[in-house]
Amino acid sequence: MTVRLLPLLAAIALGMIAAAPRPARADASGQLRLMTYNVNYANPHPTTALDAIAAEDADIVLLQEITSEWQRALAERFAKQYPVQVFRVHTRAAGGLAVLSKLPIKLEEVLPCPERRWFPSERLVVDTGFGPLQILNVHLRPAVDGGSWFKGFITSPPLRRREIETYWRRLARDLPTIIAGDFNEDPSGSAIAFLSRQGLARVPTAGPTTWHYEQLVKGQPTDLLRIDIDHVLVDRSLVGREGKVLDAGTSDHRPVVVTIEPKRR
Repeated sequence: MTVRLLPLLAAIALGMIAAAPRPARADASGQLRLMTYNVNYANPHPTTALDAIAAEDADIVLLQEITSEWQRALAERFAKQYPVQVFRVHTRAAGGLAVLSKLPIKLEEVLPCPERRWFPSERLVVDTGFGPLQILNVHLRPAVDGGSWFKGFITSPPLRRREIETYWRRLARDLPTIIAGDFNEDPSGSAIAFLSRQGLARVPTAGPTTWHYEQLVKGQPTDLLRIDIDHVLVDRSLVGREGKVLDAGTSDHRPVVVTIEPKRR
């Protein structure tokens, strides 16, 4: 399915927008730059997130916590910079997903969460300079249970593993694959451990942590909690390098950017 050819009424019904300009064909450089960013549905200053996306100018941008308000802001700001735009607004504000791409998207589908009240993931097949590339844009269950973060820290890891196992069964095995987004767990978590056993590797990053809980202490913004919970993983056919976390935006998450290319044989 080519997103920009969807009929307008179907696009509206699905919560998707495809920008009018024809996307650029994938060049033959053999690499691409990918960003994943949980923009925070309640972000008090969304312009800072838009500025961070614009400045980094990645080839593909995966976004989480997209609402209809975010959809309007992103579609307007990036109509030219990202000619392919896909939005999936969810009934829960934090469950929305989006993709901004300079490259053609050949297929896009939502994979429902096995726990229906939590968040779906999004499977894409993108036309790159090194052929079709499969991407899974994830937002796994937060570490919360009955409103308790302490309880959720103990009870939620098996649930995230169940999520990622469910999504894994839906992925094509014959395509180079990236799984990226908000995992809601650190690099030692159960979902990442499962993917590691399937042959995927997390791209290491430099910079600050991807998530931080900030409060004013003596009038100064201070991180009370800091942890890496946003990740990019690649399969054995790919190499991820130059991973970095941008100290940008006013979301509780920070953008993660990596360069990806096929492994040389």
